[in-house]
Amino acid sequence: MTDTWNGEPLADAKNVNEDIHYRIHDADSGALLGFGTGRGGALGAVVAHCRRVEDAYPGCHLVIRAYDGPAGPAFDRPAGP
Repeated sequence: MTDTWNGEPLADAKNVNEDIHYRIHDADSGALLGFGTGRGGALGAVVAHCRRVEDAYPGCHLVIRAYDGPAGPAFDRPAGP
């Protein structure tokens, strides 16, 4: 079944099952507020972490960027709030 938005069909696309490596920054100061990896394309885990950061830093405008690899071998779980 084709997905639609406001009556318009969206382009066909395949699900992504690759890890999502991300970092969360304060948009104004550029400060790193958190980072992690959504294993197997787990976007829900990324969103949940972003919400925790948002709760910990009310009023901050967040920027979430995807990266081509994890933060490093010592960082095997999300960091930040």
